[in-house]
Amino acid sequence: MTAPADRPRPPRRIVLVAGPSGSGKGVMSRRSGLPTVPLDEFYRDHDDPSLPHRFGIVDWDDTASWNGGAALEALVALAHDGVAEVPVYSIPESRRLGTTTLDASDADLIIAEGIFAAELIAPLARLGLMADAIVLQRPVPVVFSLRLARDLREGRKAPLTLLRRGWALAGEQKGDIRRWLEAGMRPVGLHQGTALLQRLTCLAAAERHHHRPGSPASVLEITAVAFVREGAAGTELLAVRKRGTGSYMQVGGKLEPGESAREAALREVAEEIGVTLEESDLEPLGEFEAVAANEPGTRVRSTVFRCAAALPEPLEVRAELAEHRWIPLDGPTGAAGSGGSARLAPLMTEHIMPTLRRG
Repeated sequence: MTAPADRPRPPRRIVLVAGPSGSGKGVMSRRSGLPTVPLDEFYRDHDDPSLPHRFGIVDWDDTASWNGGAALEALVALAHDGVAEVPVYSIPESRRLGTTTLDASDADLIIAEGIFAAELIAPLARLGLMADAIVLQRPVPVVFSLRLARDLREGRKAPLTLLRRGWALAGEQKGDIRRWLEAGMRPVGLHQGTALLQRLTCLAAAERHHHRPGSPASVLEITAVAFVREGAAGTELLAVRKRGTGSYMQVGGKLEPGESAREAALREVAEEIGVTLEESDLEPLGEFEAVAANEPGTRVRSTVFRCAAALPEPLEVRAELAEHRWIPLDGPTGAAGSGGSARLAPLMTEHIMPTLRRG
């Protein structure tokens, strides 16, 4: 078994900033000097058939127009690895134009701002990555004027459409603020919010300064199955992502009382991807220990099996899984958000993939 290493530096923490469109969330974030992820960049393209519509255009104020899973992936990558690929989205063209690399490696705190920020409170809190959640509260007439001036200046849509949309949003602003507050965000003004972000930055730096890399971490006993197949680019490894998390890992999970690692592996495969395997399908790959991808202050000790059995196509994930990807075994293993390579769990990058390559 691989000997455990010292615990790495704690992950960067994230401040969620919500507020009405055009209220000045971006201005406040820029004044703080912190790396900022504009959550609007994760809108879906205009030709996505699932997009909702309003005012004769896509309803960009509906969460269905936004890819929350991709946003969460990018934030988790930034928190743990300090770098992520973030989409570059054109509001006037209603589509993604490309990606850009956001480097937050020198930061202790990251801002994620947008009207859908509250959607990320629960998953980030569960992952131990939340620093705070605030909502910028300003008078309705001020927000209406700022939003309309910005939208006209940037030519986001036709002027009449912008006016109709702005008038409707002004009528909904108080209800939106109330919804954000009920979600657990706290209200701030522009200057108050800027000062708060500066204080949070100092606190995050102090936390990192007092972090002790040698302090013990709790250890979870798990099992995992490395499914491999031959693809167009060579050998590929199946990776899955659980709901409300941003890292990809192997099918598997914790052992139940009295259960062997092999029994747990067979059960987890059936539960998570609906495939029934025989014991002979599982070939022992090794026992490894690494930092847990989704549980702060925790390590995982895993018995890993290799499996080359053919899986159904299309493969459908179930239980707590959100999606899956096939990762080229010889491809990059670094972290990136939407538009780049997926962020892979340390157990994969430090042990499973190198062992498979050697094999």
